[in-house]
Amino acid sequence: MAAATAEEAVAAAAAAAAASGPAEWEVPTKALRAFTWLWQEFMSDWEAQDLRAALFQLLLLWLLVSLLGIQVAWRVYGNTVTGLYYRQGPGGQNGGTPDGSSHFSMWESSSNES
Repeated sequence: MAAATAEEAVAAAAAAAAASGPAEWEVPTKALRAFTWLWQEFMSDWEAQDLRAALFQLLLLWLLVSLLGIQVAWRVYGNTVTGLYYRQGPGGQNGGTPDGSSHFSMWESSSNES
């Protein structure tokens, strides 16, 4: 069903290319045809249920579950983690200039500048 829709899109792109000139639509039409071919290959492998498709499905599921776990953990512990890295005091969120002397006095001197 998705392949038929993609084939219709390729046909529509080819018709548009013929109407407006071949040079303007040549690259997008080739890219759409390549994408359609890749999509058809992907769907045929997906429906075949061979070992590669099963491994891909397993890895895709693992990735989605991991991302969902990260999202849930951030919602639960996000404020705690942010609180650990929030700098209190006059420097504010981004730090600020320390009160003590700098360790880079050689770099800060203006005598080396011309």
